[in-house]
Amino acid sequence: MSLAELKESSVTFQLEKRAPTSLWRDAIRRLLRNKLAIVGMVILGVFLLCALFAPLIAPHDPLEQRLVLRRQPPSRQYPFGLDDLGRDILSRVIFGAQLSLRVGVLSVSLAIIFGTLLGLVSGYLGGWADNLIMRLMDIALAFPAMLLAIAIVAILGPGLMNMLIAIALVSIPTYARLVRAQVLSVKAQDYILAARAIGVTHSRILFRNILPNSITPIIVQGTLGIASAILDAAGLSFLGLGAQPPTPEWGAMLGEGRFSMFTAPHIIIFPGLAIMLTVLGFNLLGDGLRDALDPRLRM
Repeated sequence: MSLAELKESSVTFQLEKRAPTSLWRDAIRRLLRNKLAIVGMVILGVFLLCALFAPLIAPHDPLEQRLVLRRQPPSRQYPFGLDDLGRDILSRVIFGAQLSLRVGVLSVSLAIIFGTLLGLVSGYLGGWADNLIMRLMDIALAFPAMLLAIAIVAILGPGLMNMLIAIALVSIPTYARLVRAQVLSVKAQDYILAARAIGVTHSRILFRNILPNSITPIIVQGTLGIASAILDAAGLSFLGLGAQPPTPEWGAMLGEGRFSMFTAPHIIIFPGLAIMLTVLGFNLLGDGLRDALDPRLRM
């Protein structure tokens, strides 16, 4: 046997010996090689730890007022300073991570659930059902998301739960159209046509064949959508339509400190940085997931 044949047989043996790979295993490997995605995960990990262990991490009670020391700049005792009512800003930022992450994750989760169901029904059934659902989604998308959210909260009344519902409602059309596009692509595949031919039920085709093959873009859009939801929540709270005082929420903290922007800028700087870093973390992670889950990058 020649040297070339020996090398070829060795390479073949190594390829056969290598463990089989899957989409998710390859995606995780590519994600962990993405430095920006790692930075995003580290940022989100820090805020997640703050949200989970806020009572243990926060140095002071976020609602305790020290009126004599109000607007005190950052110091060794109060690293982020005190706000207009003498409350520790560091403690309020730490506790605010709980509300901001909760609103972002829950609102996007609700939007994904209802948007996915609408997209599945619209794309799979087609005809009048598709036209009806998509025209309703087009009407919702015709309005600016923030303006529509403000209108919904104005109808339901200010509050954290109503803000969460409003953000979820304005996000549903995005996921519905995304899932519909995926369903239209997947349902034309040969294995779906074969499943229909042998009499597989529609519900089984939808949830066992079509949905698992459409989940990748939903995950990516959901990760990016959490960042948008946190920004929307901060905007609504800034306008007084979200979390109500004295609840420590980043957007509400910005709204309360806007009149002290020039006399005590630390009151708005640190909540603003918290919002910026959280949104940046989700965007970096979302971009990393999009690159990692792109089937065109698979070897």
